[in-house]
Amino acid sequence: MASTLPANLQAHILAHGQILHDAIELIRLAPEHWHTTLLIELATDEYANCLELIDGADKVNLSKAGWAARNLLELHYFIRYVCTSPANARRFFEDMFCDQQSLLKQLGKNPQYVQFVAQSQPIVDQMWQKATEARKEDAYLSSRQIAVDFGEEIPYAESNKLFSKFVHPTSLSIQFRKANPEFHNLVIWGIVETAGRLFAATVAGFSQHIREYSKMALPAT
Repeated sequence: MASTLPANLQAHILAHGQILHDAIELIRLAPEHWHTTLLIELATDEYANCLELIDGADKVNLSKAGWAARNLLELHYFIRYVCTSPANARRFFEDMFCDQQSLLKQLGKNPQYVQFVAQSQPIVDQMWQKATEARKEDAYLSSRQIAVDFGEEIPYAESNKLFSKFVHPTSLSIQFRKANPEFHNLVIWGIVETAGRLFAATVAGFSQHIREYSKMALPAT
């Protein structure tokens, strides 16, 4: 089945991808710092999922396009959260402590992982000593909650519902593989068009944020 993704839509997404790629290359010149690394990795993940989205559309692979779109949805809100303030950036950076603590707490309920948890907890405890924005009892950040805090619960829920229907095993996702080609292409176009708008909106603010950060982080010439 050949992709029927409009060429202008693909070009629009890739053009924004190039803007983000250029911003990534600029910030790579900045001295090593947790904030710099965070922005580079977020931007790299955003760009990689842009390419995955296009590849999924080109191959008419709903699952691949859907996963990339869902990742772009979550990144859209995480990136906006990080760009809102230095405190938010630090909180997101420290969210890996929350994630690891949550993982150890869950694994600790299973006797099979007692030794792993016992060996890992002291390492995580050392990480907590460096935390300034997160606390040990904090839940890890949720992109949905960030969307709610931004007053965008409904558009988040709508996009998440669309993307998730084709990446999780459901009757729809499994049987849709044999759907009428025209309907199949219509759905994948809808996924890419929705995710493409999210990507473009993310890049617009994020690339500017990176450039402003780079002016402060790069050594004077």
